[in-house]
Amino acid sequence: MSRVSFAILSLGFIPIAMAAAQTPRAASGPAPVSQRMIDTVPPKTVVETPFTITSGTLTLPGTLTLPATASPKRSAKGKKVQATVGKRLPVALIVAGSGPTDRNGNSAGALRAQNNSNLYAILAWQLADAGIASVRYDKRVIGDNLQKVDIPSTSIDDFIADAIAGARTLVADPRFSKVILIGHSEGAELVLQAVNRGAPAAGIVMMSGAGRPIMPVLREQISKQMPPTEIAKWDSASARYLRGDDPGDVHPGLKSLLQPANRKFMQSWAKYDPAAEIAKVKVPVLIVQGGHDIQISEADARALKAAQPAAKLVVIPAANHVFRATTTDDRIAQMKLYIDPTLPIVPELTPAIANWIKGLK
Repeated sequence: MSRVSFAILSLGFIPIAMAAAQTPRAASGPAPVSQRMIDTVPPKTVVETPFTITSGTLTLPGTLTLPATASPKRSAKGKKVQATVGKRLPVALIVAGSGPTDRNGNSAGALRAQNNSNLYAILAWQLADAGIASVRYDKRVIGDNLQKVDIPSTSIDDFIADAIAGARTLVADPRFSKVILIGHSEGAELVLQAVNRGAPAAGIVMMSGAGRPIMPVLREQISKQMPPTEIAKWDSASARYLRGDDPGDVHPGLKSLLQPANRKFMQSWAKYDPAAEIAKVKVPVLIVQGGHDIQISEADARALKAAQPAAKLVVIPAANHVFRATTTDDRIAQMKLYIDPTLPIVPELTPAIANWIKGLK
């Protein structure tokens, strides 16, 4: 696969709906064994159980992660007995980034060979070790739900509604004391909009979230990989596409971003301005950014902070977009950091989030 297609597909800015429309069977079915790395097993310090979120007519499957000490124990006869810890726990709803990304932070189908970081699962386990429960869920274009959604009519509002539904489910659960929304990449934009549209949350965490609308971000990514002539084509084609016209000529590596079936999604995403949105937020915000993120820059994080001075900004200098340790911005060198679920996440990430959550009133 070329650098261009890797950067766009694997590094997180192919739209959620678009990835599903391109490869519906790959997104819903298992990847070939040769392309599928087995996810790391949860540590014995946590207990994971199925958890579902109802959003409209869809049921989104997810995973609830609890500290083992806070989970109901079973007797030798299989009956539940009292948990060791009886107090209510804070709970985080983890919202995934773009593309056919599952609840664990891995791409579905063939794209799994390019994105298999297990970021959300690892974060959930470490949060549980810090005394914070979490729920992570498969988006509406993953698994069986993909066959139930109409891709051409799907917009970013649908994914925002899913996050709101998840927050409302958790706030009604008596096991939890407060709900925090954690979004990564595009998920950072979703949780921000969800809260501004009424999602009940004590605070939000934006991990690797853009500080600008998506089209300038996409153009910046493309400009680092293509000659000026191709960028000029992209500018004209994308403008026509968003207007509802035929996009016309564009580099073959970029055609997947301009599919007619995904026009509504892209039009709705392009209207979203993260800086304007964060300026309106009424709950505490934590912004976490990697210093070697080659998808979202530190300038994006600082733009968010400037728009909402009350937000807390944490920059982890040696982290990339999926919060693996690196000292380089070279795209080829970073590829392996996206595909190995056994690599640890940077040690600064979870403590920064956990300590912030524990400090919320």
